[in-house]
Amino acid sequence: MQKNTSFTTIVLLCLLCLAASFSAANAEPQSVATVVALRGTVVAQNKSGASRNLTLKCPIFQEDVLKTGPNGQLQIMFTDSTIISVGRGSEMKIAEYRWQPDQKDGALKTQVKEGAFRVMGGAIAKEAPQNFKTQTPTATIGIRGSMYTFLATKDSLSVVFQGGRGIEVFNEMGKVTITAPGFGTRVVLNAAPAKPSKFTEQDIKNLNSQLNGNGGNGKQPADAEKGGEKQQPAEGEPEAGTGPQPAPEPAPSPLPPVPIPPVPLPPVPPDPRDRIWEFVVPPSPPSDGIYAFKGGLGGTSTKTDGSTDTFTNSLYLGVNWYNHKIFGVAVDDTVEGGKPAFFYGSVNGSTVSNIKIFGSDEGGSYPYNDDAFISGSGSGLFSGSAFDFFSFNATGNSYLTKGTPTQTLLDSWTVSGGGQQVVGEMTPTAPKGVSEIWSGFVVAVSENMNDRPTGRHLIYNTNPNNFTMNINKDAGTILGTLTTDVNVGGGYNISGMTVGGASGSVYLNDQLMAALLGNAAGITVKEYGNYMVVDPKNQLSTYFTWGYWEVAYEASSLQRQIRVPESMWLAGKLSTNSVIKPGFVGTYSGKAFGTMIDTIDTTKISQVDGSMNLTANFSTPSITGSLNLITDVANNTTTTLSISGGTFSADGSTNQFSASLTGGSIKGAFYGTNAEAVGGNFYSLTGGKQYLGIFGGNR
Repeated sequence: MQKNTSFTTIVLLCLLCLAASFSAANAEPQSVATVVALRGTVVAQNKSGASRNLTLKCPIFQEDVLKTGPNGQLQIMFTDSTIISVGRGSEMKIAEYRWQPDQKDGALKTQVKEGAFRVMGGAIAKEAPQNFKTQTPTATIGIRGSMYTFLATKDSLSVVFQGGRGIEVFNEMGKVTITAPGFGTRVVLNAAPAKPSKFTEQDIKNLNSQLNGNGGNGKQPADAEKGGEKQQPAEGEPEAGTGPQPAPEPAPSPLPPVPIPPVPLPPVPPDPRDRIWEFVVPPSPPSDGIYAFKGGLGGTSTKTDGSTDTFTNSLYLGVNWYNHKIFGVAVDDTVEGGKPAFFYGSVNGSTVSNIKIFGSDEGGSYPYNDDAFISGSGSGLFSGSAFDFFSFNATGNSYLTKGTPTQTLLDSWTVSGGGQQVVGEMTPTAPKGVSEIWSGFVVAVSENMNDRPTGRHLIYNTNPNNFTMNINKDAGTILGTLTTDVNVGGGYNISGMTVGGASGSVYLNDQLMAALLGNAAGITVKEYGNYMVVDPKNQLSTYFTWGYWEVAYEASSLQRQIRVPESMWLAGKLSTNSVIKPGFVGTYSGKAFGTMIDTIDTTKISQVDGSMNLTANFSTPSITGSLNLITDVANNTTTTLSISGGTFSADGSTNQFSASLTGGSIKGAFYGTNAEAVGGNFYSLTGGKQYLGIFGGNR
């Protein structure tokens, strides 16, 4: 999650319907939060009493009163990365907000009238927890950098602590402190908070259901008859007796002139304070399908010198409800061509655990660019009646990739984020299958971290069996090994590197997957900076998958790095030899991606892409075709690398080919049940340039 020197300020306002005008002498108010997810009718009432309907990305201001309608739900993110989710039929006021990251000081005080809420504390809860408070009619909740969910009415409070350092619940009659996740307390009017107790899994699900659009705000229908205040409609919703009304019921028929036996009075409605835990059972999460989410995140980083920065990213997420895995990408939109950060985790009901965050750190406040790497962990939740809201918080660190034996700590950071399901972007049936073996090819540019143009090595494999992965679609995991056997420029190859594992990988589908990379023989792999991901936007075929990989390691006393985007991989399920045999002829077309390096000025290194055409004839036998690489986009210059000759291998385990390429060679294999696709890697030295990359396409 890349960092910027200043937090992105959201200044575009939604269309306002003001009941009173502001004086020209008044300064324009500054937004304190932003709407990151929303459903149904939600309004904000400012301190002057004027109301406005909220939409996605609308700003929220201090002293705004937020009201959700009967079907309304809301999620807002403050500038310190605090996230508050508001259930339906709820009302909350932003009583005070300030955040001064340079001084590590701030305050966030909210006043809740009624409703269901979830709070995920951001930087203020960490740096100034004494100033982070939620006031309800019966008690105040204080935070210690944590997450909690609560339900409030005018005479009761139910709150559960869900992670972090703890919360305090207090009023004039007493105080309790809760530090164990899953424990909570209940408070009724004019009484001290009850002793903390363990909430059952069903209790927590029931409480979360109030944020899932079921059960309203916990008010009982008997409130009005018991002398309670008349419930007012949320702004933007018609009052009772106004607007379209249902037809009146017909008048009852006259009673017959016979004696009527006395009718017993109905029982007195039970006290709502005795019924606050009679919740509606929450909906079950989906059991299949892959759903997409979009939103944002924000965070604060603290460098080793004590200075702080804030940052924001766009957030994209996929969830596989069949194997209960999530995979997300965070992108800094202010850095053109910037590398994304990635995260994955496991889903249990509505709870997301074991979130792992990794990726490069290219923030403008750091001079390290590709040498910086992030690592973190966190937890999250799905909410909404269709589990269509997502929120999470996490902590972690950034490291300078080079360094021995320990990589240098650059900063520590906290981040919170949220998003909403993208309507229409879903796959109703997720991939299934306990085990599927993929094989493929890799290319990599290995550089000396202390002098990248000097001693550069180009490495790749020539046999798809040297790079294999066991894809367990049911478990959502990847486990494999990676070995290279060619090293242009000398140096060490990668031998038997571990790919993924039960806790080091995620699989949603063929385009949404990632794996952490581990130990390898002959080199020392560093603790941070080792991963493999997919490029979901530029896939070449449905029969195989390709992406990028990155490794920080030490070899022969040198600090080296295989890095994105110069290093790529391609893998899939190989064809069987029942198809690839004498008499087979296949003509394929597709694309090629690679790296071009100037052999004279080695500082000149760039990415190239182009087209691929290949004909494989087992009867001749021969392989013919070409790679046409666009080497100068501005001048539309194309370099053609011709394919000729060729050898084939068709057996029970490997169906591969090898051929000559202008100035080098090309290696590949057949993919799909009936050899529907080819894919592989290539190397060429011609015209004073080195070319290294992957190719693939369909028959």
